[in-house]
Amino acid sequence: MQENVLSLRIRNIISETSDTRTFVLELAEGGALSYEPGQFLTFLLHVQGHEVRRSYSMSSTPGVDEFPAVTIKRVTNGEISRYWHDHVEVGTRLTALPPAGRFVLEPAEGQPRDVVLIGAGSGITPLFSILKYVLTNEPESRVTLLYASRRERSIIFGRQLAEWQRGYPDRLEIVHVLSQPTDDWLGTRGRINNFRLERMIGRYLHFPAERARFFLCGPFELMRTTEITLRFMGFEDDQIRKENFVIDPAPPPPKHSEPHTIQLTFRSKTYALEVPAYTTILQAGLEQGIPIPYSCRGGRCATCAALCRSGTVRMSINDVLTDRDLAQGWVLTCTAYVESEGVVVEVV
Repeated sequence: MQENVLSLRIRNIISETSDTRTFVLELAEGGALSYEPGQFLTFLLHVQGHEVRRSYSMSSTPGVDEFPAVTIKRVTNGEISRYWHDHVEVGTRLTALPPAGRFVLEPAEGQPRDVVLIGAGSGITPLFSILKYVLTNEPESRVTLLYASRRERSIIFGRQLAEWQRGYPDRLEIVHVLSQPTDDWLGTRGRINNFRLERMIGRYLHFPAERARFFLCGPFELMRTTEITLRFMGFEDDQIRKENFVIDPAPPPPKHSEPHTIQLTFRSKTYALEVPAYTTILQAGLEQGIPIPYSCRGGRCATCAALCRSGTVRMSINDVLTDRDLAQGWVLTCTAYVESEGVVVEVV
């Protein structure tokens, strides 16, 4: 069985900063790509004779931008980001898994709310997608963007953000925080820390706090500091979404594990999947020829997410599913180990 993949073609390339480009995509066979703001594409790239999977958030917004796009910053020691910048050009064909990810807004249900976006560097890419969606689809909701960069010239989407702020002056607040500004910079200097977060968030919330939604994307320390601060301020787990761009190595298996046979449903077909001891559901499925979609294999991107309908599985790491997701039965198959008989899993 083959994976469900998309055939894409590069339609245009836009230079955002000296080291960041936006790659505008189109389906090679025509038609429109269905996705949600904040989701990502996992590209199946062939570099130096082997397949490499890399996920990139879409900076485009359905209903706003005519074509989907990913924005990629060139990383000095990043083999794959260099590949994009050095070898991908207009007309290049690429293969990707369908859009995925849980870094998305749930429906507003007719109530205006505050959507607070906090990021740094290339972490702006999914945040920009969400920003455009809220402003154009929720006429009373407000958006606050706290965006950390090194210098003014390194602000990704700087011109576009200024245009959106001029277009929605009463509903969009953007605070740029520069760590290495020039002497003539009149904006905020330094870094986003807990004291600054508390002060800014308290200042920019306009609706009841329980309606607020927070989206974090940037370096680990920024997201950890922000999450701790938000929890201290009384916000709940399901009000906070995080997106990790840097994926750590796969976590080790549990100290004790036993083999099990589970029922796995994928693409409307049900399998009796043998899961050996010390083996994740994803690993077992791939080894037995079931092409479960995946990317990070480290419990941080949710490409491999599935619903556990019965039985017990335990994840060695989960850095993306919220308490609400867990209560609904969602698991990450890349870090999920079977712990009981009668496990039924459905890859949705």
